[in-house]
Amino acid sequence: MKTFLIVGIESVVGANLAASWCGQTRVVGVSAGSNINLPGCERGTFERGNADGIHNCLQQTRATHVIFCGSAARSFWEPASKGFENSEAVFWATATAQEKRHFTLISSDAVFTGPWMFHAEESTATCPSAEATEIRQVENRVREASEQSLIVRTNAFGWSTSGSKGWIETLLSGIENNQPLELDPISHATPILASDLADYLDPALDDELTGVFHIAGAERVSPHQFVRQLASAFEVGSPATRTIRELAARPTGFGRGETSLQTRRFRNEYECAMPLLNEGLARLLEQDRSGYRDRLCGQTTRQDKAA
Repeated sequence: MKTFLIVGIESVVGANLAASWCGQTRVVGVSAGSNINLPGCERGTFERGNADGIHNCLQQTRATHVIFCGSAARSFWEPASKGFENSEAVFWATATAQEKRHFTLISSDAVFTGPWMFHAEESTATCPSAEATEIRQVENRVREASEQSLIVRTNAFGWSTSGSKGWIETLLSGIENNQPLELDPISHATPILASDLADYLDPALDDELTGVFHIAGAERVSPHQFVRQLASAFEVGSPATRTIRELAARPTGFGRGETSLQTRRFRNEYECAMPLLNEGLARLLEQDRSGYRDRLCGQTTRQDKAA
């Protein structure tokens, strides 16, 4: 029996992976101190900074696959939040390899920068920032620790376990209340709904895919364009925005340039198409209406009460 152990269940990516999979697969989640309670998802425990604790967690949960959602899994469009650090992935990858389990690192598109668009996995247009350099180093160390690991670069958005404090939730609240939003019109990425990411990742885990793959949306958009489409999908009016950057020179800094991902390698592997942004936003809206969003942050929905 498959058991997916998600490290970083409190993150947007971790929580939405768990919520998407727990109806069909046994899912266990561990968090970096947050008290997360997702319906259908078991909770695992371990002692941070302790290799024996990771081994015990793997053995006790009988995990067949470990999916690490640390700080690299967080979209750089989101405000920074506490969670598992990137470097902790190496400890999990090492232990997972020793226990002969499959390891997946959810990594970031922000390892890249312009001027090229739609970066392939082997693109040399890498961002020189300290944050991007650290993520690339962690990717390399994970591959050294576990040759059979899977590294997925992405930029995922979705509902948060923190309720109204989440990035999407804050944006929608700001638009509804006509608050001026500072949105970048220059940097571009290929965002994907986190639950869509789960759908694409599921067969890759079944196959125990290895190597580096990009799983992202089909469209490159700026944060400014993303929020305008978000407002349109939720029919909450046009956002009041302030342009926060003007392009006088090539953008520099972590996630400040062109981070869009080319997904040809994954599309060829699974003969699939990647989702358009309006498709992902339509599903995000349906998740709000269906009670999925409430369940993600531990609230009881009307449907749950009726059941």
